[in-house]
Amino acid sequence: MKKLITIVFILLSINAHAEFSVITIAYGTGNTPVNSAIDIDAEYVAMSVTLSSDAKYPSERAKLIRKLQSAISAAASSDANIEFQQGTISLSPGEKSSISKSYGRSSGSSFYILAKIGSGKDVYAATQKIYSFIKSIKIPEDTILRFGNTTLAVESPNKYRNQLLALVKKEIENTKIVLGKRYKVSISGLENPVIVRQKNDKQVTLFVDYRIELSE
Repeated sequence: MKKLITIVFILLSINAHAEFSVITIAYGTGNTPVNSAIDIDAEYVAMSVTLSSDAKYPSERAKLIRKLQSAISAAASSDANIEFQQGTISLSPGEKSSISKSYGRSSGSSFYILAKIGSGKDVYAATQKIYSFIKSIKIPEDTILRFGNTTLAVESPNKYRNQLLALVKKEIENTKIVLGKRYKVSISGLENPVIVRQKNDKQVTLFVDYRIELSE
């Protein structure tokens, strides 16, 4: 049998992916499922926040949730070190029971408040900045804010795509050297988005979830 190595390698150029300035929040921790990855310093600390209302009527809850969320978003837009990122909104149509003091499904809105890291400000200082920012917002009666865990975030991770693809290409070349010309090497998944995963309290890991397959 003729020895041949065929490499199916889809290199995606910068022009194939329009670059937008978007802050991406790290998802998950632990080891990455691929070999080719980049570790970079995080640019933001993100804290999840859930806003809910305990008002009796659905219209009141919707009005209060909208009012507080708008106030938080407006305040964030005027603070150079704070960013607001919308999550999900869920409004319950049920009325609050006078007996159980509840109305079944909760009404609320979830979002992220992000604070910049850098210029001498570490993760802990950025987290305190988020708390201080939230404390400056006047909370209307019958509304509740709940804070979630913090995670790290970076801006425009897709700008590292070409660097990641270069690492994947090098990995393929090294695989060819090790295996020789006996195997066929194919790769898929390079069109997937750049994933951001938290590495530690300062860095995130960037990677594309690709797959390498070997066959004779």
